[in-house]
Amino acid sequence: MPTTDPYTPAGACMGGCNHRNRTTWAAYQRAVEDHADQIDTWFRNGQEGEPPAEPDQPTIYWKPGNPLFCERDIAATRRSLLELDTQAAQLAATSDGHRARGGGGDGRVSGSKTSGSVSPAADILDRLVGDLFDVEDEWRSLRGYQPRPTTPVGPRGSHPRSRTIGWLADHLADILAHEDMTGLPRKVFNWERILRHLNKDARPSTSSPIRCPRPTCGERRVAWDDERHYYACGACGNIIYETEHDEHEREQAEAADLARLESSLPSAVAHQVLTPGPRDDAETRTAGTLPVVDPIRIDPDTLRLILRAPYNRPLTEAEILTLPWPPCPSCSGSIHVEHTIVERAGKAAATVGGRPLPAIAPERHAMPKFWRCIGTQDEPACGAEGSA
Repeated sequence: MPTTDPYTPAGACMGGCNHRNRTTWAAYQRAVEDHADQIDTWFRNGQEGEPPAEPDQPTIYWKPGNPLFCERDIAATRRSLLELDTQAAQLAATSDGHRARGGGGDGRVSGSKTSGSVSPAADILDRLVGDLFDVEDEWRSLRGYQPRPTTPVGPRGSHPRSRTIGWLADHLADILAHEDMTGLPRKVFNWERILRHLNKDARPSTSSPIRCPRPTCGERRVAWDDERHYYACGACGNIIYETEHDEHEREQAEAADLARLESSLPSAVAHQVLTPGPRDDAETRTAGTLPVVDPIRIDPDTLRLILRAPYNRPLTEAEILTLPWPPCPSCSGSIHVEHTIVERAGKAAATVGGRPLPAIAPERHAMPKFWRCIGTQDEPACGAEGSA
């Protein structure tokens, strides 16, 4: 199993969150090697003229690992690992065990003289279970655990597969903390991609409907990267894992619904507020309550400032100074939120299809950028900070 990436420094996360950093650093290393060759050529030519300029070293902010992978990568790997059991069960249920799923195939490669497999789907599932068994056996051997239990009916089947996946998911954080197991996330992502392809369960489109959640971006250029198993913004490169993407999609949909409800109705529609009359609502409301979620909070794991409805929308400069900012999650002190101003140009009045459209005035919005702890009156700041 692959162990290390030559372009990832010690202490940095070895997962997909640092892929762009690794690509940038690899390009810089190649530029350094090319510069060395150019210097050699310059010396051989008698040092004529100015020496070749050195490449500029990029400024890279590496996401830290804990110790080898960050919590986001571990969570993405665990989600994909558990999905393998569902996809494998679906493939086994839709395959008759005698023909290649999808029709037309006999399990042979073009030009092969040997007979094809009786059940290509079963062969693929056997290879999946075999890979999972190898990972479990290797980890049991590294930690000195008891050997993997076997069943009387044989090593293959849905029960051994589910048991091994559950065991690996339970020990995943410890497994990904070992330098000999760093290739496991890529192997898990590859298997999920293969099974989804065989089940015809792939995403119909790689484009995402959400806007980039980074306050300085907000573009609708978020797309799924099937190879690295996350969403990425094509404008700013922001990486969004599947769980985070689903949360942003839900929040942005709630904000859009709220904006539609708060927007004024057209003048042609006579709107009348409906109020309940006496004794119209006698039903008790004590049967259950919804969980209370703070509209503005700081994620204790990622230290990211999260704005939910009704605040996950363009804010004015006056609003952002008076928002009920949450306390610091480390020391419960006050926080200071830096913001940036985004200006959107207006539009002049126009006529489309004989219908006049009103002019749109230019807008000036304030977007949270990052936050930092400023302490309390009695205690100094603890130094905690995070992005928005």
